[in-house]
Amino acid sequence: MVGKIRIFVVRAVVAVVFLYAGVMKIWDFKHGRSATPDFTVAIQHFELLPNPDLAVALAVYLPWLEVIAALALFVRRLALGAATAISGMTVVFLVALASAWHRGLDISCGCFGKDESSTDYRTLLVRDGLLLAAALTLLWHEARKVKTVG
Repeated sequence: MVGKIRIFVVRAVVAVVFLYAGVMKIWDFKHGRSATPDFTVAIQHFELLPNPDLAVALAVYLPWLEVIAALALFVRRLALGAATAISGMTVVFLVALASAWHRGLDISCGCFGKDESSTDYRTLLVRDGLLLAAALTLLWHEARKVKTVG
């Protein structure tokens, strides 16, 4: 019973983080407008994509993937896929942050919308590392459930 509660808490925390992050990249509540243009600029500041159109596509679709994956964590048939997607996204976020830090870029990460200040890479890498550990815990839990059923 305690294990189920722990997994539920981990699931809820990961879901809330990704739901909030996705929503804040979709809509700028402070200014009452789409947040996509600001998120596009944040993506371009990482200087990882060869084409600005890719940044626009990523800014449009990534937040929706975050929202859908967060909600899917609570749907039994979708939880394994959601945990896989969230783990994968978190790895990509970690690599992008580490790359920007290594190259000495002074950027706003855009992780939770526009209102972030300059990037404190150590804090962000620790935060995302903990988020990855939580996502991998869910992935392991869901994969184990599928293995025992099948």
